[in-house]
Amino acid sequence: MGKAPDDERDPTRPMEIGIAAHKLILGHGADLVIIDAADYKGGAAKTARAAAYAAGDAPILRPDCEKAETLAEQVKIRLARVPGCEGFQGAPAEVVAIARDVSGAWLRIMMDRVEIHEDHAIIWDVKTGDTSAAPQTLGRRVEQMGMEVQAAFYIHVLGLLFPHLQDRIAFRWIFIENDAPHGVCVAEADAAGMHVGAHKVVLALTRWNKALKSGTWASYPTQIVRVEYPEWAQKRWLEREELELAQEVQNFDLNSSPFRPLDWEDAA
Repeated sequence: MGKAPDDERDPTRPMEIGIAAHKLILGHGADLVIIDAADYKGGAAKTARAAAYAAGDAPILRPDCEKAETLAEQVKIRLARVPGCEGFQGAPAEVVAIARDVSGAWLRIMMDRVEIHEDHAIIWDVKTGDTSAAPQTLGRRVEQMGMEVQAAFYIHVLGLLFPHLQDRIAFRWIFIENDAPHGVCVAEADAAGMHVGAHKVVLALTRWNKALKSGTWASYPTQIVRVEYPEWAQKRWLEREELELAQEVQNFDLNSSPFRPLDWEDAA
């Protein structure tokens, strides 16, 4: 069942917690509007939420706001224990950078926080959510969300503005779990991730410039495609057939069901 039309533009509660946490951690962003309700099932809460969005504010339920406040406080405490994160709290927040690429394209980024030093720079990006922040899960998360492109793109833009810092700019994510005890993990992309990310940025700029020049924008194939079912999903199902379902179903042929009615014997 799809969402109702009125809900299509509404973020989920985890997203609202993330927006509030960003506001509390960075000190920038839309004004928070706290709604005194446990959920959005009541009409008054829904109305207050819609009014806040219409005004450009950030609505959040009171229990979710309390969670965001605890989360923000935990970030300060935990970052203080991580070497190399000393400059995060004092760094400028939500900094916009605009530069012109050598290809002629204009590029724009907004960094959650950024440290500019004489011999290096650090770009900080805060990621909240219900997803685990355990180190062993982050590689897949970065790849699935295309975060390596973000890292390479941000570094490229900042490097255009500060040529003397090129190859000395670090991009760091601060992954934070919404749920208590609000685990925090600070991470950088490895060499492979940055290599792939940089190549994806080059491809994107190439396609962007070609499209601007030709007026023709790349799209999906103009033909019917065959969907490739994931190999891992097929393997998981076959294992289930062998281990769990063999006694329940002896033959998965749709045309050989043991429950075929007797009067269908001569049916075509």
